[in-house]
Amino acid sequence: MKCVDLGTVLVVEDNDLVRESFCHVLRQRGYRVVEAQDGEDALEKLDTEKFDIAIVDIMMPSVGGLELRQVLYERTPPLPTILVTGQPDLVSGLVEDDPEFVNGTVSLLQKPVHPVKLLAEVEKRIAR
Repeated sequence: MKCVDLGTVLVVEDNDLVRESFCHVLRQRGYRVVEAQDGEDALEKLDTEKFDIAIVDIMMPSVGGLELRQVLYERTPPLPTILVTGQPDLVSGLVEDDPEFVNGTVSLLQKPVHPVKLLAEVEKRIAR
């Protein structure tokens, strides 16, 4: 069975189990996946790789997800980004009026993220 490359996804998540879960689901679907353990790791990978979409945890040490999202947008516009969080109430006010959310470049998913919902969101964002 030949693997189809549907695009390259950057997965930035400091929780190993969550990151591995996301990567497994995406690889099973046929995406090429590059893993980053945190925002700093992701910044290094941005220097050497081209991505079609990024999945970014909001709450990370050092370079957080919201900061990384801004860097992703500035470095590779308009890179679609899916932010994930276990605390959506803390960030909903930050994103309601954000033009990137309004125009669909960025979306927000609540943890735990069901694999079907993750794939649907990735496919919707890459298709734009």
